[in-house]
Amino acid sequence: MNPCKKYSPSKVNECVVLMNIEYFVKRLIENPKATFYGTPFNIWLSLYNPYVYDYSEYLNAFWYGCHYAGLFELESLQYKYIDVEKLISGILMYVNSPSFKRSLYDQRYQTKKNREGLENYIEYVQNKYSRTLVIRVDFGYHGNNAGHLSINHVFEHLDIMNSLRYKHPLFEHLIASGWCVEQGVEKGYHIHAFYCFKGSQHQEDWHLAQEIGKLWQGITQEYSGVFYNCNTPEWKEKYNLVNRLGIGMVHRNDSVACENMSLALGYLAKPEKDDQYLRMKPKGRRTFGRGLIHH
Repeated sequence: MNPCKKYSPSKVNECVVLMNIEYFVKRLIENPKATFYGTPFNIWLSLYNPYVYDYSEYLNAFWYGCHYAGLFELESLQYKYIDVEKLISGILMYVNSPSFKRSLYDQRYQTKKNREGLENYIEYVQNKYSRTLVIRVDFGYHGNNAGHLSINHVFEHLDIMNSLRYKHPLFEHLIASGWCVEQGVEKGYHIHAFYCFKGSQHQEDWHLAQEIGKLWQGITQEYSGVFYNCNTPEWKEKYNLVNRLGIGMVHRNDSVACENMSLALGYLAKPEKDDQYLRMKPKGRRTFGRGLIHH
């Protein structure tokens, strides 16, 4: 049961609300005297369900402040009924705690471990296959329908896409794959993915990426799913001009291409992307993963 069901509005742009809560907390950290009259607390609190979701530390700071100020016990969340000073005190108390700082460190450490694991995974593929056709595709949603989308939908769509790797003929010669679920101001919820195929069986990387993207569009039709094909001739030429091309056909004996491949796929676990993490996710779900190496 959602403890904040009484605050739930009929429609919430979940992704935007979560990022607004985080911005609110960060603004308070910078300026504890900041005003926030008109803040839609009824909408914000509707996303609180600790039995179902895990939250980022900035979101946890907000929930702690709400508990501390008794917001969850209020029948009305009109500004005049909220103990603003106590809310701010609770948030600042949480962000100054050792557990808050430790959790932020743990998040960065996990990203680093993901990056190291991914690099080893890519190196294994390169050592095993003399030629690898590398595909990079980004999955997302058209902004006009983002208000209907929840993080649960995103993971449901991801699960379907991942299941197709083992039964759809398009992936017959797939040898490796990976994905990362992210959240950003401009793109909202989105997924970065890569697919590596046997170079002896496939050569047309642009076409293969298009077909994978169409699978995503079919799965996400109700939410206007979109995709970005990173294997277009224009995109590859851009990186080839600066000797950084790491997608398309990669030969094991080409050390530069292999290094570029590691860089291109390593983007999925790039530590510098601090602002792209999920603010809320279903309990037990991972935001980063790799497929088993096939064949």
